[in-house]
Amino acid sequence: MKQCHDRTRNQGSAIWIFGMLLLAWSLPLMAAELDRVVAVVNDGVVLRSELDNQIREIRARAAGQANGRLPPDDVLERQVLEQMIQKEIQIQLATRTGIKVSDDAVNQAIAGIARRNNMRLEDFIAAVEAQGLSYQALREDIRDDISIDQLRQREIARKIVVTDREIANQLETLEGLDDTENGAEDKKMMVSETRARHILMRPSVVMDEAKIRTTLADVRSQLVAGADFAELAKQYSEDPTADQGGELGWLPRGATVPEFQQVMDALEPGQVSEPFRSRFGWHLVQVLERRQRDATDEALREQARQLVFQRKLEEATAAWVRRLREEAYVEIRLDPAS
Repeated sequence: MKQCHDRTRNQGSAIWIFGMLLLAWSLPLMAAELDRVVAVVNDGVVLRSELDNQIREIRARAAGQANGRLPPDDVLERQVLEQMIQKEIQIQLATRTGIKVSDDAVNQAIAGIARRNNMRLEDFIAAVEAQGLSYQALREDIRDDISIDQLRQREIARKIVVTDREIANQLETLEGLDDTENGAEDKKMMVSETRARHILMRPSVVMDEAKIRTTLADVRSQLVAGADFAELAKQYSEDPTADQGGELGWLPRGATVPEFQQVMDALEPGQVSEPFRSRFGWHLVQVLERRQRDATDEALREQARQLVFQRKLEEATAAWVRRLREEAYVEIRLDPAS
């Protein structure tokens, strides 16, 4: 009787083990069916789930637009897959060439997106997840985008040269467009500028921050009492402008770091600031005078330069992406019916 019981138990165990083995074998097959490779890109792959997610996001964006018409499903699928292949090639190149994007950079980018949409960060995250999207996946997408942007800056943007002749030609085009506008008035661009000078001291092993503040407070007392700013700048300042008496020339708004601009804006002509800190060190700044200047010609020239630069950047980027695509090993594994 005991032998029969043991045999039955052994048979049950064997059936259970066999069943578990069948399940273990079937899981990879089920996973492969649910999420298979649709493209091999060098030593990377694009998965079916990734392609489907991308198509789903594109459809959702198109649904929210008045003219959001999309091509037929099979055409859309191949177009999106090609975009993903090109992106994967660029990400691989960025990784191989040592480009790394920190979490801080990703955090700043996401905070910027939330700010441009007039949302708090937590509300933005909630909105992303409410659409059925993964916030973590969004972070990785943004990390990839920043990585590709840094790669393009290095490989393309820094090598683009805009000549004076190209700027002049673009200016002629802009002027022709202005002439065709009925009733167009000449618009002047006035900029506020401040002429200032400063003394900069940087913390070191010999001179810590407390000593610097004490020294600059003493220098300020001398200046208020009538001492020559230029002479004291030559004596104390560690900025390259020291030899010019600390002269910074005429500064348009935004030409300095925010903390420097804020202190400078609060001063009347002739006033000397209290010692203050910026990322460069400790400063004293004196405002000499202010003016409004017509910067229309400069603004138009910069607009022309940017238009030429963007046009050349787009052309160079398209050629660069085509070359990378031709040099890469790509095997597309979509169903024939797709």
